[in-house]
Amino acid sequence: MTYVRKHLLLAVIVVCVLLTAGIKDLKGKSIIAENQGLFSLEEMAGFDKGKTLYAFGAIKTLGSYFVSQSPIVSDVSADTSQRQSPGTLETLFHRFVEASLKVKILVVILVYLVVSILVLFISILINRYLKTRQRQRRKELKDEYQEQLASFLFDDEVEKIEFRGINKKLNREIFIDELMDLHNNLHGEVADKLKDLYFNLGLHKDSLNKLYKGKWYQKTKGFGELAQMDVKDANEKIVQYTNSKHPVLRMEAQVAMVKLAEERPLSFLDNLESELSYWEQINIYDTLIYHQITIDSFEEWIDNPNPSVVVFCLRMIALFKHVHSGARVRELLFHDNPEISLAAVQAMKSLEIPEYVNDLKMLYRSETLQLVNILETQRKNKTEKEIRSLDDLIPRKIRYEIVKSLRPIATNDDVPFLEQVVMEPENSYKIRILAITILSSLKPAGEKCINEMLNGDNELVKKMINNVKQTQES
Repeated sequence: MTYVRKHLLLAVIVVCVLLTAGIKDLKGKSIIAENQGLFSLEEMAGFDKGKTLYAFGAIKTLGSYFVSQSPIVSDVSADTSQRQSPGTLETLFHRFVEASLKVKILVVILVYLVVSILVLFISILINRYLKTRQRQRRKELKDEYQEQLASFLFDDEVEKIEFRGINKKLNREIFIDELMDLHNNLHGEVADKLKDLYFNLGLHKDSLNKLYKGKWYQKTKGFGELAQMDVKDANEKIVQYTNSKHPVLRMEAQVAMVKLAEERPLSFLDNLESELSYWEQINIYDTLIYHQITIDSFEEWIDNPNPSVVVFCLRMIALFKHVHSGARVRELLFHDNPEISLAAVQAMKSLEIPEYVNDLKMLYRSETLQLVNILETQRKNKTEKEIRSLDDLIPRKIRYEIVKSLRPIATNDDVPFLEQVVMEPENSYKIRILAITILSSLKPAGEKCINEMLNGDNELVKKMINNVKQTQES
């Protein structure tokens, strides 16, 4: 429709230019004479008896010009009145022939635009009609195939069903969609019966062809169909797309490989070059849960050169509670990559292994030194309040996760460390309140420490302790 509007606007502009050019041409040639009994352009310009007479004078002037320029009229004899006047088309043709080159070009452009708009308008109508017919046809086939599939599955009296139009490409696509939707909601023998039908009708070949000939969205659809029907013939082809630059294509290929690679569902991680995004990690995890796929250990990818793969494995170790991988996680606490170090701390928090508390405290002190150096730089441009609110700093995140990991496993031996966290002035309110909360749960050493801080001189710490107590009481 935007294309049509552009053509209409262009047509109006061309008409205006055409009229302007015609009037200028009349002025330039001085073809209107007062002795012919007609209005001059100057007279019409000053005519003050209304717009209607002005328009009539302009039309009369232009008509007189074309009539006066016509050779048929200029060469008539005394018996002109007895001869038949030329037809409208003939008159228009003579006027076009005798017009200037500029006017001819504008007329041709105008005719082209009008014809283009008509053709475009007709094509839009035809396209809408065809799409409406196609939607109706798809709906009819969809309803028909749903009934036939239901009869095939649940009607014991039906031995064989002929699916109408199944040999046509469009019909096969509709049939595959309905079969997949139904199979996704069924289990057991009924689902196996649909799977047999999928292979008996050769629909798996249609899914395979999408991988080789289809566009990216057709390929992703093919990945899903093959994975759902457990077709492993194209595993080597699918795994190539796990490193695709297209994010959707890459993610769908990874999810398909998790389902199809039975022996090593995450084997594509071995050669993964692209970053494993957070959304891709969620989809892989959901696939493992939905299809009840068990991974005995994620340790084989702990040393992967791709940092995002290492972070993913640490998150899976935490989610699946792989306590047996605790030693490998401990090794990554002091990794050079801060993102990996943070993920290792978060894994430790989920594993709840008391033996590694001292390692966490050691990492806290190491990160404190880094945080102090960062804050010294920040103090040049920010206030103390702004500095305490910088929670997005990686060292600050790591330190917070370390303190949080102590919450379920802390003992009275950890009271001095937690007191230090509370009293450190560069710490944010968030981590200090967390340390106070943990101290309040440790009896009797934790409560004794809190009472000593209440009797101290640090007013800010007193306010935080009172806030924690009010929250616990409420």
